[in-house]
Amino acid sequence: MNQSFFEIVLEGNFMLVRGFVIGFLAATKQKGLYFFHRKAGIRRETLKEFLRDFFELDNHVHFCLEADLIEQFKKAVNFYEKQTGMKMHSIKPIKNARFSFTYEFFNEKLAQKTKKLLANLPEGLVIKNYVPFESKNSDGAGMEGGYAPLHEFTSRGKGIIEGEFSGVIELFLNIKRSDLSESIICSDIDLVF
Repeated sequence: MNQSFFEIVLEGNFMLVRGFVIGFLAATKQKGLYFFHRKAGIRRETLKEFLRDFFELDNHVHFCLEADLIEQFKKAVNFYEKQTGMKMHSIKPIKNARFSFTYEFFNEKLAQKTKKLLANLPEGLVIKNYVPFESKNSDGAGMEGGYAPLHEFTSRGKGIIEGEFSGVIELFLNIKRSDLSESIICSDIDLVF
């Protein structure tokens, strides 16, 4: 991907903003990339903004848009401000992004798939504080102390994925849309400006 992105905050109703962004892209760059914070798992700057968004008390919509579309988008918002009532609240270039993850598997096949995923990170990403653990127990069929069965295989890990926003969001969404999504727990994505 390796595309630069900006975070935009527009004052306006979510459905109106969403329709405006989609219409804008249809007219300018049909395969243009955008990510709404509430849909893509991107953390809002503050808890106050999250609560306002969650309870729909305020009409500030946060989303990320490709850098090469920013100037055209600003012009479009300004041009249609009277008709839509939308106002540009802020535009910030995204320097980096990150999310933390943790996992636990008792299935060796899923553990291998996870190890492969983490070993082949997209370009521009690094993994920090990665602490993997694996154990095999040949006595896994019995009872441990008479209370609980032992697993034959255990794999655990946690860490932080960090780097360019485009790579971070790509990996994050790949995890969320894969069969690993229920076993790998990811935090929301933090943006670094």
